[in-house]
Amino acid sequence: MDKEIILESLTRALENWIRNASAEQLWQVHQSGGLGASIHAEIDVVQARVVLGGPRNALSDIGKTDGRLPVTEAFLGKHVAAWGTPPPQGSAAREQWFLSNELAREHARQYLMAEVNEKREVLASFVDDWMAQQDAAGSP
Repeated sequence: MDKEIILESLTRALENWIRNASAEQLWQVHQSGGLGASIHAEIDVVQARVVLGGPRNALSDIGKTDGRLPVTEAFLGKHVAAWGTPPPQGSAAREQWFLSNELAREHARQYLMAEVNEKREVLASFVDDWMAQQDAAGSP
């Protein structure tokens, strides 16, 4: 198994998940993390699928902000006026605001994409752990 092929497959799976995640899934990741992945590899065919929840792993803290809103490009441009003032952190109203605010979700996706691109070593660590488990189990 080629680590780079597996890493690339994992990266594509994460990017796809970020583009298609529901508002509730994005909220969960920003609040508490919990990303994971399952990988299936046979010779040169690799399939990676992102999962939410499950046991802690190297991917678990990607995107976790405890509900804070880090500054990204979503704050720039004509959309600034549409952002509105978020309710206080930790309030139930903040979750409802996030779930109903398209710009907040765009912002969350943008932040997660940046995390995936910047934390390449975290993804590599996840792949290393997966490969070590495969070796220990005697998989080809």
